Parts: sequence; structure tokens; C-alpha cells
Amino acid sequence: MTSKIRVDKHLHNNMLAFRTLSLSFFILLLPFKEMRNEAKIPSIEAIYQFGDSISDTGNLMHEVGPVGCARPPYGQTFFHHPTGRCSDGLLMIDNFAWALKLPFLSPYLDKFGNFSHGVNFAVAGATALDISYLKFRNITIYGTPSSLLVQLGWFKSHLASICRNPSVCKQKMGNALFIVGGIGGNDYISGIFEGKTIQDLRSLVPHVVQAISKVIRQEVIYLGARRIVVPGSFSAGCMPFCLAAFKSNDPAMYDELGCLKFWNDFSSFHNFQLQQAIKSLQQHYPGVKIVYGDYFSAHRSLLQNFGSLGFDKNGLYEPCCIMCGSDGVTACPNPSARVNWDGIHLTQHAYQFIANQLLKQIMML
Repeated sequence: MTSKIRVDKHLHNNMLAFRTLSLSFFILLLPFKEMRNEAKIPSIEAIYQFGDSISDTGNLMHEVGPVGCARPPYGQTFFHHPTGRCSDGLLMIDNFAWALKLPFLSPYLDKFGNFSHGVNFAVAGATALDISYLKFRNITIYGTPSSLLVQLGWFKSHLASICRNPSVCKQKMGNALFIVGGIGGNDYISGIFEGKTIQDLRSLVPHVVQAISKVIRQEVIYLGARRIVVPGSFSAGCMPFCLAAFKSNDPAMYDELGCLKFWNDFSSFHNFQLQQAIKSLQQHYPGVKIVYGDYFSAHRSLLQNFGSLGFDKNGLYEPCCIMCGSDGVTACPNPSARVNWDGIHLTQHAYQFIANQLLKQIMML
């Protein structure tokens, strides 16, 4: 596909717009309760999360105020109010923390946050590449400037505040879980808005992967990390955003699940490059456990088995909340029957399933 990619105004705006609590929590996390009982929980004392809106638990909200995911109806299912999470409720990182018997992670920019069990540095809209490099590639970032390198700087500042002795710091980090990603999607989406072709975006992938790998190799491992999860990309061709923006009358453009082949091929290309980088890291650091978080396969598995998982067939590719976060917008009546929340991010129910798949890897660290 060589023509320049264009996104209609409705989707562009959607992109920018980014019972009781105890009972709902218990019902939601029954699968994780079983995992807690059946699997040996690794001795992880803290979690450090880097990434974008897939993992942000409130940093963008504290950075720019009540916009996008910090407005209703975001957060309506679990918290019953917006928390800055880009979903109707819990994210995968929330499920990881609970399964590891840790409290939910506070966002780094929350001055009242509890950081005794880790920190969430992820920011909605964050890029893997620094915004100055993306500008050099003629890609303008209109969202947060808090790229992966900025988040790394936050981590270093946090580390300096909790331990001054390097050996003590390394010991603390050795007992922690690091999740670096998913990140990179905003680098590519920003390219789409600038009219980049698929070929242009493919040329950006090695740089995105190198940025992730470099942070892990030169910084995170050096500072003491011994257990690292590096998530890949979701199946982009199955996202309502892509399906609507690149709708085609040609059946050959779609796979057996109704997803756009060329976008899934792009996701697979990114994931392959990332897995190769992880293999290189594993070879260079045999004493560090580094695993790939396969979001792509888990996402596809969810779509293939939607019925047994409680999802409505008619809701597989239809967002629960359109123009979410805009004034007067309401969500669909039953978010748990939908896979996608707002066209780009998944529902709490979908994130729960994918988190469950990744926990099988995390529990082995």
C-alpha cells in the first residue's frame, strides 16, 4: 500500500479525545484468585512499569489535567469515576499487581502516591522514540513529551530517592519486576497523521525497537533489573480504529477474523524485530530473565474464542464508547460484552483475559 494514509476527522477527534467496589473486584478477578492458589507466586516486591496508554494509571491526567481518559465515562465499570486509565476499568498492569499480591501502582506524577511497592511511569500518548528524533523524521507529536527516555529519567530520580547505596539499589531492583512497554504505537500513529506510508512506518520500526532495547540494555539492567517483561504490539488490524480508517471493499484485504491483513503484517513485523532484540539481550545477559509479552497472540485468541469468554459477536469490532471523554458521551450498556472500549483501547474484560495469558509467563520468572 503506497498511497498516503489518511484518517477521517471523526477518527482523528476520537484519537485525541483520548454493587460496590469490593463485589465487582471479587467477581472480576476470580481467574486470578485461582492462579494465586495454584501457581507459585514469584517473590516480587515491586513493579516498575514503562509505557503508554495501555498501562497509564494516571500520569497524563496529572501532567495535563482532566482531558481524554481523565473524563467520564472512562473508569465507570470498576472505579465508577475516571482515574486516567484509558478503559472502563482495570488495565493489565492492575491485574498483574493483584496477582502478585501487590497494591495497584500509583502514577509517578501523583504527589500523594504510594511508591513502596513500585511505580507506574507510563504516560498515555508516550512514544518510544524521543520527540526530537521523530521531528527529524518529519513526525510531529501533539500529545505528551514524556517519551520512554523521559520515563527513564523519572525512574532514576525515584531510585535516587529510595536508596543512595548502589549495591542496596541493585538488590532492591533484583527483587522487582520491570515491564518495558508496550510502547511504540504512538510513534506509528503519529506517522499516520502525518500522511506516512506503510513503507515509511516499516522503516521506523528498527529505530523504535532499538530505543526499547537500549533502555533495557544500558539502563534498566545496569541499574539492577533481573526480571523483565517486554510486551509487543496488539493485532492492530483488528482494532476498530484501523478497521474504520482503512475500510476496504476488497475481501482479500481481510483475514479469517475480519481483520486487515496489511496492518496485522505490520504488527507482526514490529513484534518479530522486538523478539530478535530480546533474544540478543538474553544472550548477552544470561543472568537476567527477559521474556516477550505476546499481546498479539493473546488478542487473536480472544477474538477466536469470544463466545466462551463471554463476549458478544456483534461487539467484537464495535467500540463501547465512541468519541469517549467528550461532553455528554455515554458508553454502551454492557461494556463486558465488548472487546474494544474506545476504538483504540480495550475493555476491562478484554484486558483481564490478555493479562491472564501473560501471567503464565510472569509466574515463571
